[in-house]
Amino acid sequence: MNFKNFFESTLLEGGAALKTSPITQSEARKLIPVLIDQISGALGTTKLNVRSIGSAGKKPKATDESGDVDFAVNAESDDVEKALSGLAYDGKTFRVMKGINVYSFAYDLGDKKVQIDLMPVSNVRYAEWASQANEADLKDGLKGSHRNELFFAIAKHIDPQVIKHDTDKSPLIIKRYFYDLQKGLMLGTQSREGKKKSSKGFKTVEKKVLTDDPIKVTQFLFGDSFTPDDVSSFKGTLAAIESPKFAHKAARKKIIDMAKLGMKNKGLKVPEYL
Repeated sequence: MNFKNFFESTLLEGGAALKTSPITQSEARKLIPVLIDQISGALGTTKLNVRSIGSAGKKPKATDESGDVDFAVNAESDDVEKALSGLAYDGKTFRVMKGINVYSFAYDLGDKKVQIDLMPVSNVRYAEWASQANEADLKDGLKGSHRNELFFAIAKHIDPQVIKHDTDKSPLIIKRYFYDLQKGLMLGTQSREGKKKSSKGFKTVEKKVLTDDPIKVTQFLFGDSFTPDDVSSFKGTLAAIESPKFAHKAARKKIIDMAKLGMKNKGLKVPEYL
């Protein structure tokens, strides 16, 4: 399973790792500053190293609900894990999910318990931008996942390089780009299992981070004419793809088709105009 897709579909969009209740936007807006204080204190870092990501506190109606509250933290994973018992309301209701780099704890709001997710990252500015739930999108009934599906598809269709062919000249080993919500723009090596075209798909065997600078990521994926703000919303991202200045025009149809399929696979409503 693709890590990016699993991470976003099960956690950023309200997946519950703990037995907790949803939180309203009104509650989240009041709670987020309090949590930033508590989390930064528990980790011994500054408030600037703790950023709220995801949709909690940003949906248009105060009564709208989010499944959890997500934070990117500039801290080592081990330090985050050690801090969980002190952050959990009872010292024990927390969960460590190292495989997907998420550390959850339950917070007591008085009348209910809510889930807080921490994601250790090296660049909170990038994570905040990559995992944002744009308010314009939320008003249109869209999620951050919609925008990110376009990013995933662009990265996949940027000039994959064949490293090795098998006997029937079909790709056996390739290098291609990945867009990762936590790490940035990555270059990975993939190998296909078996020697026939009908065999299983490619498996990623290696990845390395090229950049986690939102400006450089945007320019690489879209072209030098675009800024991170230009592609901060779904409609802005789509407009960039449809622009004559888009850097990968030849793959435009494949990008849109892959993004639509990704949305369907995640149970997201595909915009009619896409």
